[in-house]
Amino acid sequence: MADRRLMWAAMSSAVAAVLFSAFVHSNLSVPNIYSDIASFWGRGWVAAGQVPDSSPGTFLEYPPLSGLFLYMARVVGGYVSGVVGGLYTGYYDAFSVLSLAAGAVMGWSTWRLSRALGTELNPVYFFLPSMLIYSVYNFDLFDALFVVLALQFFVEKRPGWSAVFLGAAVATKGIAVVLLPVFLLELAGRSPRLRYLAVSLAAAGVCFVPIALFNFGWFQQFVSYFSGWGLEDAWYIWIPWFSNPFSHLAKDFGYAVMALLLLRIYTMKMPLVPRSFLALTAYLLGTYIYAPQFNVTLVPVIAVLGVATPALYFFDAFNALIILTWFVQPSVIGGGSCPPASGNDPTWCPTWAWTWPQLMALLRSASLALVGLSVASSSGHSLLGWLRARGVLRGEATVQTKL
Repeated sequence: MADRRLMWAAMSSAVAAVLFSAFVHSNLSVPNIYSDIASFWGRGWVAAGQVPDSSPGTFLEYPPLSGLFLYMARVVGGYVSGVVGGLYTGYYDAFSVLSLAAGAVMGWSTWRLSRALGTELNPVYFFLPSMLIYSVYNFDLFDALFVVLALQFFVEKRPGWSAVFLGAAVATKGIAVVLLPVFLLELAGRSPRLRYLAVSLAAAGVCFVPIALFNFGWFQQFVSYFSGWGLEDAWYIWIPWFSNPFSHLAKDFGYAVMALLLLRIYTMKMPLVPRSFLALTAYLLGTYIYAPQFNVTLVPVIAVLGVATPALYFFDAFNALIILTWFVQPSVIGGGSCPPASGNDPTWCPTWAWTWPQLMALLRSASLALVGLSVASSSGHSLLGWLRARGVLRGEATVQTKL
């Protein structure tokens, strides 16, 4: 009975957080907070109900499952628009309902994963600031749902379903691709690994095949779009050599950081869930686009791990402050003006260093690194012990690795 109560507590907490997020981004909130879902409505083809990525003119800069959720919200919203007070309201409310359903299932899956691991889930983790601000903001809540389902079914020894949901996560946001080696390393033997790889690739491929058939040019649009995008909330914008958000050298630096961190994580011996968290952390610390809504994907994993370090709360609070300071005037710390090359209003350039949003992003990444070190340490991997063992620091390693 107590176990069932915990399940309902997890589901209701997640739903409550999503409901709050839906409210603060809606027209009912005065003032309301910017969201990508609201901004998509400004694209004529979204308001017109056209299928995303069905032609060059309906390009959406997200993988196909994200486009499907957007289209479902528009279609369902069109049917209920007369009841709720307009086409946009119907669209927004439909997306919010989809998000509420995703939140409920995510809460259930997180509870199932926690039970399978023998840990006690604390539903309060679903009220982290990122859930309250960003769960109805973009498509990251659906990504978080698929990631936790992949972990749950894997731990429950149903790798086929795990592979399906991992493929769905990749087809929603793409970030989860760094988890594929983690799952493969957990499997024993060549045959199970090949099956898992084949199923996950097939699950993701099914979502991309229609685009390949009807609008193959989307792939070129996608690559071109992101190759031309500058640094967004990446901590290394503060390094003087990378102070221009459109620096190609900065992107290469980020890729190198990500690759080194992932290589280290993939070679560590630790349980599935903490290693998955660290793999996602490595991606976020290296990627040149670390939009604040990405944190939503981490929330169910953090809840299962029961992360207790105080750095967690600083990490997520700074993340919420990115959007809350994004439109503050002036955005430049201590006044001043944007670099002439920014092409923006001289008092508003939130992707450049020495702005309030990027200060929040820097502090967020520093806090995330501390959270990652805490998770690694709780699994028996001490950074200081690792450095001592390799002669980087004097003294003998004092921490034994838990296999």
